[in-house]
Amino acid sequence: QFYAAPLTLNPALTGNFNGLYRITGIYRNQWPGLTNSKPAFSTPSVGADLSLLREKLKGRGALGVGLVFLNDQQNGKTFNNNEIMASVAYNMIFGKKKEFQLGVGLQGGVLMTKADLTQLKFGDEAQIDQLGAVTFNQAMLDESLNTGQKVKGLFNIGIFAKYDFYKGMRVYLGYAFNNATHYKEDYILNSITTYNEPFRSTLHGGFEFEIKDKAVLIPGFLFQHTNVSDAETEFGLTAGIHVVKSPDEMKRATLYIGLWDRLNYKNSTIIPKIGFEYHGFRAGFAYDAALLQQRADASNIGGGMAQAFEITLSFIGDIRIPKEDHYLFNPIY
Repeated sequence: QFYAAPLTLNPALTGNFNGLYRITGIYRNQWPGLTNSKPAFSTPSVGADLSLLREKLKGRGALGVGLVFLNDQQNGKTFNNNEIMASVAYNMIFGKKKEFQLGVGLQGGVLMTKADLTQLKFGDEAQIDQLGAVTFNQAMLDESLNTGQKVKGLFNIGIFAKYDFYKGMRVYLGYAFNNATHYKEDYILNSITTYNEPFRSTLHGGFEFEIKDKAVLIPGFLFQHTNVSDAETEFGLTAGIHVVKSPDEMKRATLYIGLWDRLNYKNSTIIPKIGFEYHGFRAGFAYDAALLQQRADASNIGGGMAQAFEITLSFIGDIRIPKEDHYLFNPIY
């Protein structure tokens, strides 16, 4: 549910909503049950942003400022990363009918990494018995490990564009360039080879159209690529049904149901989703079921399924129903 964490998706989405403030939260648990007692991969994140200066800009856009915190841990904090990032963006509205929107955003912060490498075991080739069994040590034989906390600088940039080509119909596209600092990974001391976090490009977009105030259809996609040729593509369709119908958006309630697919090298994941929106409040749930190679990998490692789930919550406060020429589009995919 990348769209539910806009400040980690694209800094240009900061302040891109119709209200004064927005609070978002997301929790992802990947491959639960793969290890005995610790989550294999766990990622919670919370963010908050403001949409400012609407009156002074006289319907020409808004200035967004925001702050986001993200924690990513593997195998019960064997590897533990904390990110704190601040972002600023300006979304402008223009065109004869104010049908165009263009936003640019900058984001910077720090990444704090820490590794408990005592939890890792390495094969000792000198201790292989006649049956081929390997004796494991708590450390590698020829290298020293860096277990202290390390602080890295982060910088991301982004752009977002939207075009309303007919009433209730719009297309949108965003691009973000992440890891611009290309920071060094240094878990191994005195390493002969230098490892740097690769640059990452993210392209996301979608199309949205209303069906006579009864429903909304939202096909969308996400494509991510790094400079070391890692790539991932997500695409799918989300349908929103207005279970409480009203011409007043403040009184309308919408149930979202979606089905997406994630593709990367030799892997595919099917992702059903469900969500609900009412009066600025959004809640969502998604379930990832891995297919092909990842399912075989999970079985070989020790059982369980290659699966994940995500829970998302967000709230937009001081909602303002703007005139058509004051509208800032908040993509939901």
